[in-house]
Amino acid sequence: MTIKNRKIFGQVLFILIAFYLDGLMKWAFLNNMNRGTVIILPQLMLMAIVMLTMRIEDRRQLIIYGVVFGVIYDSYYYGIIGLYTVLLPLLMVGIDHFRFLLIKNNMGYDLSIYFLALTFLQSGIYLLEKLLQQTSTDALDFITFTLGPTLLWNILVFFLLYVPLAKLSEWLVKYRRDK
Repeated sequence: MTIKNRKIFGQVLFILIAFYLDGLMKWAFLNNMNRGTVIILPQLMLMAIVMLTMRIEDRRQLIIYGVVFGVIYDSYYYGIIGLYTVLLPLLMVGIDHFRFLLIKNNMGYDLSIYFLALTFLQSGIYLLEKLLQQTSTDALDFITFTLGPTLLWNILVFFLLYVPLAKLSEWLVKYRRDK
């Protein structure tokens, strides 16, 4: 197995572990917090995908990751194939398209990209669910009781996990050894 194939395997494993930790976090920590009107949705998989998207150069690989992990996420959490399957590749290509503005990866830039990605993804899911008549929540309730708490929770988790995830994603994308 070549180094490139090992790195791709590591990237896929990294995203799958983040996907598993999403479900584990929701089950272990947030079940007690999501009993009222406030709904918090952990997005560790999105955090891992944003970190890798900021560092992977191949757009074709990004689209494949977006479609595959979007289908997996949809089939496991939603049961409606199409929400993440459509929005995740669009999000990854959008991040890749505007990456030229980046001078150097740093925490502030990664945080702002993750914040915008999370806002785009949650708002897009809400709009698609509204379009498919899967939700009856109005926009102000969505912003107040779902989007706001989700953004706050995920930004706090981002601050806690940024250094290890950034180092790991940087290592998973590098193909050559430094001299």
